[in-house]
Amino acid sequence: MFAVQTDVLKPGTTEEFLRYMFPANNSAWLTALTICVRVRILQYREMTPFFSYAYSDRADNALLMFQFRSHLDYYINDLKVSSGLNVRVDDFLGLWHLSCILVEHPSYKVYIDGELIKEGFLEGPNTDIPLNGTLYIGQDQDRFNGGTDREQTLSGYAAQVNLWNYAVDERTMKDMAACRVNPRGNVLSSDRDQFEQPGVTSEIVPLQTFCTEEPKFVIVPLIRQVSGARTFCSLVDSLFFIPEDEKTNNRLHEETNMFTEVCDFKSYRRLLLAGTDEEQEGAWINMNTRKPLNFTPWSDGEPNNGKNDNCVVLRNDMPRWGDLSCEYSNCFSCGMTGKDYFSVRGLCKPFDHQIRFIMDGYVNTRPYFRGYYGMAIFNVGEGTWVFKDTMANLTLATMTMEQPEEYPLGRTVWDVLEPFCDFAVGDKLSLGLSSCTIEEFMCSDGSCVPRNVRCNLREDCVDGSDENDCGIVLFSGRYASHRPPPGRTYREVLYILPHVHLVRFSKIDDINLAFYMEFEVHLTWTDRNLKFKNIKEEEDKNKLSTEEVASIWTPEIEFLNVNDGLLKKLKSNVYASQTGDPVSPDFNDIMMETIFEPVNASLVTKTFYSASFSCNFYLFKYPFDTQVCSLLIKLDSADTTVVTFTNDSVVYSGLLTLPKYDVKDIVSELSERTGYAVMEVKFALERRWSLLVLTIFIPTILLLGIGYVTLFIQLAAIQVRSIMTLTTLLVLYTLFNQVSSDLPDTAYIKMIDMWFFFCIFLIFSVIVLHVIVEYLPPGDEDNFLGKNISRVSPLGPNPVQVWFTGMWLMKATRVVIYPSILLIFNLVFWVSIFNLE
Repeated sequence: MFAVQTDVLKPGTTEEFLRYMFPANNSAWLTALTICVRVRILQYREMTPFFSYAYSDRADNALLMFQFRSHLDYYINDLKVSSGLNVRVDDFLGLWHLSCILVEHPSYKVYIDGELIKEGFLEGPNTDIPLNGTLYIGQDQDRFNGGTDREQTLSGYAAQVNLWNYAVDERTMKDMAACRVNPRGNVLSSDRDQFEQPGVTSEIVPLQTFCTEEPKFVIVPLIRQVSGARTFCSLVDSLFFIPEDEKTNNRLHEETNMFTEVCDFKSYRRLLLAGTDEEQEGAWINMNTRKPLNFTPWSDGEPNNGKNDNCVVLRNDMPRWGDLSCEYSNCFSCGMTGKDYFSVRGLCKPFDHQIRFIMDGYVNTRPYFRGYYGMAIFNVGEGTWVFKDTMANLTLATMTMEQPEEYPLGRTVWDVLEPFCDFAVGDKLSLGLSSCTIEEFMCSDGSCVPRNVRCNLREDCVDGSDENDCGIVLFSGRYASHRPPPGRTYREVLYILPHVHLVRFSKIDDINLAFYMEFEVHLTWTDRNLKFKNIKEEEDKNKLSTEEVASIWTPEIEFLNVNDGLLKKLKSNVYASQTGDPVSPDFNDIMMETIFEPVNASLVTKTFYSASFSCNFYLFKYPFDTQVCSLLIKLDSADTTVVTFTNDSVVYSGLLTLPKYDVKDIVSELSERTGYAVMEVKFALERRWSLLVLTIFIPTILLLGIGYVTLFIQLAAIQVRSIMTLTTLLVLYTLFNQVSSDLPDTAYIKMIDMWFFFCIFLIFSVIVLHVIVEYLPPGDEDNFLGKNISRVSPLGPNPVQVWFTGMWLMKATRVVIYPSILLIFNLVFWVSIFNLE
């Protein structure tokens, strides 16, 4: 095994590499080949080369394989075969992987860890490669036997470099990857042939080393209880550690010896371990996996305190364990695998792979954090931490913790010492260090909560930081709040969607021709000059602050038919509403906000009003009338060449049956008046006439009946007849006057007026009849037969006297005239009521 540039805190160099030079006069050619190398990457560069074979400056990429983040690239005979194929491979640190290229013209295959990940066909007549060139391990040859670049080097280990002049079978590939066999290449083998290795160290290890991941841990010399230890480890994407075999236990104890000054402060305890029997006394389990501990090297007499001590501690004098109360505090260790990493946000990296960090080893007896691409964060004493670019050998920023023993986890503020990204010397740099994924929100202390709980009006972070800085609007540099934003393009009209929610009718005033109502107007528009953050699916949770509302443009409306200025604005708010998906999260964003572009969000004003509006009541058919009223809303911000209404809607949530009216046919329509957009909300108020029939028509009909009854009173009782009809007439007039007082004054005659006029006229006619009858001969049935006429006139019977006697006139009126007039008028009246428009 060869160690190639394993000092990750130093810049890359072109002076450390592995090289094998074939004889320049070698006449052998590879017509088929298999080349394999096992690599363990410790740090990524601009590119991480595995091997590079060149036999001339024109063929500097005769064979080349390198890793670029999570993508594998390879060349065969100067042809980039992987171009556009997007071959994805493992992109973690510290893991061994076996990479092979197999060529057998015209086909090729690529194996990673024994698995075929890509195969295809090569262009050209052949793929013969001469064996008179130079093979580099851990460097890329930009020209034959030279032209190396320190940004294109392998920071890690290489082993089992083998070259065959034939295609190795798939079974052998799988056995090699699983460490079951270790075949040597018949052309070249690092286990057999001598490589040049300037600046490189080598060692021999068992074959199973490449297939067994040794437990990794870092001791944290920080005094914490068990709960605090678990929290700390989780922030750096690791687990509170406990060894599971004797070798790891001894290694852990030996490593603790460098922290005796901090950790050996009480009794025999040195290091807390992730073991407990809290769930069941005597059944010791791993706190992380909840599985039983198969390895428990208890010290003599331990565990010894029963239910009082439920946690495990590593002794300071020997690699043995004891039990203690979980309330005690001590140093602890964090264990991690090769696939564990956390992120440092707040930088300007183009790829999220470049912000990955791991906790790895110690600097100045403190654990330090190093990035996948040469960045490092470590302590330099007295609570001061530095952020360094080891590739450029520059200290970029520094910060000092308020408590010297603490670590820069979560969000911290640094002083910039070197210009980088968009930061200048002296600037403040905010960095966020935690294991939160891009789908989570990082609290100030580094803990993680789901991203969708950010600014949801509840404190989900322990420190409440998820509810800090919860503004919704992101302003551009040249935002103008005094003018409407552009439409879909900068030359188009801005469309505003009006929606009116009629809440209730509080009063309908027939006298003043007005109605009183409470309603809410919603205006929705898209502001192309704004972005939004952290808006929820529930619109009511996206309320803009007073300061934000004052800083943005909002549409203005005017009500054209307000009655006597009676308009009150009871409440007004502005909300943001989702109309699409947020943009892909910015992995560099320390606040980890959810950002919405203008096309995926809109603004909504919701204003609640109480107002009185004029309505042109047409009462000709009262009380069987239906009134059509409207609410006129004018968009007053600008004319229709700049802003206009579209997609109007209206809804009514109040009672459809009011005390005097039924609400029907609520609609809305858009129009234009004097160059401005207007929305008209129309509705019909159908009068409920049942009570009016009971209080107007039935009483008048009864009064007419009383007038009719007086026709049956004896002719001699003139006083009775006159008093009854006169009283009926007075009552009719009083009722008429009362009904008229409940209606507005109109210049036109209403049907109800005609009804009362007819009733009064009919009673008046009855009174006149009674007077006339009083001056006519009374007559009787004999009079109608022409008998006893001499009593009327001595001259004998007169035809006029016969037909115009009082009795005859009364009988004719009560039997024919009165009922006929009443019937005819009623027919005409009611037909007119229900058919007249």
